[in-house]
Amino acid sequence: MLNISKDNSTLIKGIVIMMMLFYHLFNPGHIDLCVHLLHVGDTPLALWLYRACGPISFFLILSGYGLACQYEVGKTGFAYQLRRILRLFLHYWVVLAFFLAIGHWIKPGLYPGSAGKLLLNLLAWDVSYNAEMWFLFPYSVLSLFSFYIIGCVERIGNLWALIITIAINVVTSYLISRYGNFFYHNLGIYQPLLCFHLLQSFTMGVVLRRTSVTLNWNRPQWVILAAIAALVCITCMTQYSVRYIIYVPLMVILLSNVHWPVWLKAILMELGRKSMPIWMIHTWLAYYLFQEQVYALKYVPLIFLAVLAASYLLSIPVMWIAGHINRWLVKS
Repeated sequence: MLNISKDNSTLIKGIVIMMMLFYHLFNPGHIDLCVHLLHVGDTPLALWLYRACGPISFFLILSGYGLACQYEVGKTGFAYQLRRILRLFLHYWVVLAFFLAIGHWIKPGLYPGSAGKLLLNLLAWDVSYNAEMWFLFPYSVLSLFSFYIIGCVERIGNLWALIITIAINVVTSYLISRYGNFFYHNLGIYQPLLCFHLLQSFTMGVVLRRTSVTLNWNRPQWVILAAIAALVCITCMTQYSVRYIIYVPLMVILLSNVHWPVWLKAILMELGRKSMPIWMIHTWLAYYLFQEQVYALKYVPLIFLAVLAASYLLSIPVMWIAGHINRWLVKS
């Protein structure tokens, strides 16, 4: 089996949350808000690198891997996962309450809106306040039913699980790209479709845990780092989303075999531990409430570091409050 330690998984999440910030800050819709000093041909370097930052697939693979480990010790039952999802939503609700309060002060006509709008956002069914939270509901569904998904992979085998879920991913990718406007306005169809769409990456994580192929390599570090650089470059030159099916699991394997300097490992693990609230916070800052101030910094490194630092600092009280609420609920 591929052995990714808990520390390594947390560390990779630290890398991936930085990918997510980069992906959202410097995508084609926002790239023109920045001043660019470095280019690859006529393309800004930031936009070129953005193509290698598909964060959702990374988080799903790591989640599938982690839940497969829990499955081995009997911790993926519905009740266990329900408690886990409740903790996730506690963080989401704390972030939502904080930014809705600020939003009501800055843009009182927009936040919080109607009671129905508030309820749908609280349930993460319609994330109209912060569209980048779209991942929360389908991820929660996959987690709740992970016991059955992993059991199904056991029954049909790794190869067939990958073939079936890749086929589902290709079909759902086509449907979303072709009929996106219809689905976005029909959430009763779109949300289940997203669950099936994301199933491939989640299943890949399960398969990585179950594989009998030796993926923990004893190779010189320069070889692993060169492979990472080559893989990133190849991915940046490719624009089809199907590339993530190959790119992401290979990157997870390579990153799990890197020997990190102690200081860098500490930073990445700290970001990994707070990756969930950072994800929930950063677009409130960069898109919805303080976009003008964020992009007034102009330069890519300054924008990235400012949003990362602010999101990290805000994640500390969010985790503290959510943790205390969770402990109070457990005692009640």
